[in-house]
Amino acid sequence: MTRLSELRSSLISHSLFAPTTLARAIDRLGFVQADPIRCPARSQDLILRHRIKNYKAGDLEKNYPTLNLEEDYTFAYGFLPNHHRDLLHPRSNYSPSAIERKVIEVVNRIGPAHPWKVHEYCGSKSVRNAWGGQSKLAKQALEEAHHHGLLRVAHRENGIRIYEKTNLQPQHLNPCQRFKELVKLTSNLFGPTSERFLMAEIRQYSYLVPTRVERRKLIYRLIDESILSKVTVDGIDYISPKCSPIRKKQPDSVKLLAPFDPVVRDRDRFEHLWGWTYRFEAYTPAAKRVRGYYALPLLWREDIIGWANAKVSKGRLNIEIGFERNPTNQSAFKNALEVEVSSLAVFLHLAPNAWTIHFS
Repeated sequence: MTRLSELRSSLISHSLFAPTTLARAIDRLGFVQADPIRCPARSQDLILRHRIKNYKAGDLEKNYPTLNLEEDYTFAYGFLPNHHRDLLHPRSNYSPSAIERKVIEVVNRIGPAHPWKVHEYCGSKSVRNAWGGQSKLAKQALEEAHHHGLLRVAHRENGIRIYEKTNLQPQHLNPCQRFKELVKLTSNLFGPTSERFLMAEIRQYSYLVPTRVERRKLIYRLIDESILSKVTVDGIDYISPKCSPIRKKQPDSVKLLAPFDPVVRDRDRFEHLWGWTYRFEAYTPAAKRVRGYYALPLLWREDIIGWANAKVSKGRLNIEIGFERNPTNQSAFKNALEVEVSSLAVFLHLAPNAWTIHFS
């Protein structure tokens, strides 16, 4: 194999491991990125469905209270095991505002609380949010207190976070130790990824290690300690967790991946490994979209050859497929695609044959 094909094999083998239980899959990934867009399901569900046996949309939210998980912000917002969440806090010498102290006191006093319940105690004043719209002041205070580990998400009701008193453990690691553990978490999630991408993602932990130079030194210390490894392919430095065995041959399978799946989230790596540009276009004006609102990269064996747009309408899953290049072995591809689309329909709580495929 060429170095590039070895890199592809390493990435696919590392990230798309054999399906297991929900708890084991999240523990192995270490973090699952969340996104509120549901097209045809939320990002966290689309990521997990390839890694968990018989997984269906909504299973994470339904089982969250029993899994010792947390919602929190690493390099992005998502779900992670409790012991990883404890590495994130304290984020800084943070001092809560008066309204934040008030919402914390209310939640600690009344127990798991819906934001609207907190509004009853703290008022319903609105303020401008980061997107230019209006949010309730108490809701923003809840989110800020949660971000700094002073509250946690107990569960969700219809997608809305229900907050409760935190169970954050005392921090016994120094900032450099915490930073190294978070680098390991990030590297494990993404598998072999460019040094440039890794450095960009761990910039979120600058409250632990303020300078870029020091952050890079600590990454290379992990390489010197043989916890991480580095390989250069086509002049690009890739950093990986400790290598796991590479499957000699990928099965004849199609997988429709979430836009934030660890396999595709490093867009520069995507272009290097598969030779074309993939971008998330949900926030791109419709007239300027190239592949669609929520295009799902289409993985055939170890090659990402195109994309799919999926929509449920009147109890049927409609899939539109676009190709960057034609699949090898058309007959095997067609069979594998139908298996994947049928699996996606079941995941969406539809009948296994309630689907239609269109090719663009």
